[in-house]
Amino acid sequence: MIEGLQPIVDSDKRHEFENDPKAFIERIILDYVATSPSNRLESFDDAPIFEPPIFGYAAGDDPVFETFKEVVHKDHFTPREFFGKYLSEVQKIANPVVGDISVVSLALPYNRETMRVNALENEGPALRWNHTRWKGQDFNNELVTYVTEVLAALGIEAVAPDQTPFFRIVRPPEPLASTWSQRHIAYAAGLGTFSLNDGFITTKGIGVRCNSFLINVKLEPSARRYTDHLANCSFYASGACGACIDRCPGAAITAEGHDKLKCYQVLFVQQKPWIDGMHGPGYIGDYAGCGLCDRGPVCNPHTCQCITKTD
Repeated sequence: MIEGLQPIVDSDKRHEFENDPKAFIERIILDYVATSPSNRLESFDDAPIFEPPIFGYAAGDDPVFETFKEVVHKDHFTPREFFGKYLSEVQKIANPVVGDISVVSLALPYNRETMRVNALENEGPALRWNHTRWKGQDFNNELVTYVTEVLAALGIEAVAPDQTPFFRIVRPPEPLASTWSQRHIAYAAGLGTFSLNDGFITTKGIGVRCNSFLINVKLEPSARRYTDHLANCSFYASGACGACIDRCPGAAITAEGHDKLKCYQVLFVQQKPWIDGMHGPGYIGDYAGCGLCDRGPVCNPHTCQCITKTD
C-alpha cells in the first residue's frame, strides 16, 4: 500500500457506509483512481492509466454464477463458495456461517490516448499499451486491496477472489480459463456482454479492465439490461461488423469466434520479439500485451482491446 493512501476510518465513515453502502464504496474507489500515483503512466507524461470506472452489483446467490461452472470452467467458484473458503482457510474460522453476500464489479476504461495509439499498430502493441497492460494490473490489484482494507476497518468482511491462494488461471494444454472470470462477473453485475473477439463490451466500450470483490452486506443488484450474453456485439446482432477478424495478427478470430489457443500463441510466441527488445526498448511483463483485435468504433468510441482472455 502506498504511503499516505492507507485507509483511515472513523465513526463518521462507518455512519456514511451504513447510510448508503454503494455510494461509500463508489466514492472511495473513484477517489483512489483519481489520486493514486500508481494510476499513472510514468513514461508517458504521467497520464492516467485508467479513466473513472463504472460499477455493477450482483447478489451472491444469483443462479447465473452456477452456470459459470459450465461456460467458464468446472472449478469456477460461486461467490458463496469463495467466501466460505476464504473465511475457513484464510480467516481460520471453523464452520463459518456465511450470511448475505454481494458482488461488487467495476470496469476501468483505458486512457483514450492509449487506445488511439494502439489502433495505429498492426503486428504488435504500442509501448504505451504494453505499460498499460502490466502497470494497470498492478494498480488494479492495489485498488481492491485498498478497498477491502477500508471495509475491514469498518468491520465489514470483504475479499477480492483473485487476490487469494484459491484463484488460479488454467493454461494449456487445458483450455484457457480461470476460477474467477472477471468478465463473467461483470456480466452478472450488469456491466455488459461479450463480443466476437471474446472481449467485454460495456457502456464505455470494450477497452476496459474488469475487477471485483465480495462483501458480506446485502446490496441491491444491478439490472442486466440486455437480452443475452452477446447483445452488445454488432457482429452477433446483425453481422454488420467483424472488424476484429482482420485486426488479429494471428488469425485467432473468425466468424466462428475467438480461438484462445491461437491467441495464446500470438501473445507468447509471435509477439515475443517485442519483449526481447527487437521493436524498441522498454517493453515489460510476461508478454507484450497485443490489443490489436479491433479498431472498434462500433463497440467502443475509441478503439478495441485484445487481452489474454483468461481473466
